[in-house]
Amino acid sequence: PWGCGQSNLSAPTVYRNASSFALPRQPVPLLAQTMTQYLRSLEPLVNPKDLEQTRQLVAAFEAPGGEGERLQVRLKCRAARLENWIRDWWIQAAYLENHLPLVVHSSPAVVLPKQDFNDWRGQLRFAAKLIAGVLDFKAKIDRQTLLVEYS
Repeated sequence: PWGCGQSNLSAPTVYRNASSFALPRQPVPLLAQTMTQYLRSLEPLVNPKDLEQTRQLVAAFEAPGGEGERLQVRLKCRAARLENWIRDWWIQAAYLENHLPLVVHSSPAVVLPKQDFNDWRGQLRFAAKLIAGVLDFKAKIDRQTLLVEYS
């Protein structure tokens, strides 16, 4: 019952990234899938009474003709209109509104186990191995042999 207004629903299904190879658009998850994942994520965090109340709220939200359906249509319209429907929201939430340290809370990083070096040569060997690994990874990116991850 809700349409996309003037949105172009026949937008291309792929876009080009900086390396100029085609990637599929970021998919819009199904509403039922999102609600199931949401409830599953709450299970270890809330007591049974609160979880049951939340299940009832979710059922009302995702009922046919309900608020969830209306918002899902709007989300699909956004996905049809934009190259990546979540990018702007992610930048806003992860970087612009978040006042926590970025490196730990939103930027990709590697946490290495504590190292006990006997001397500077051990530190140097470790640093050389780390740099070699990073360069191997970059070479895969440059050769476009690194697979795209989907979560």
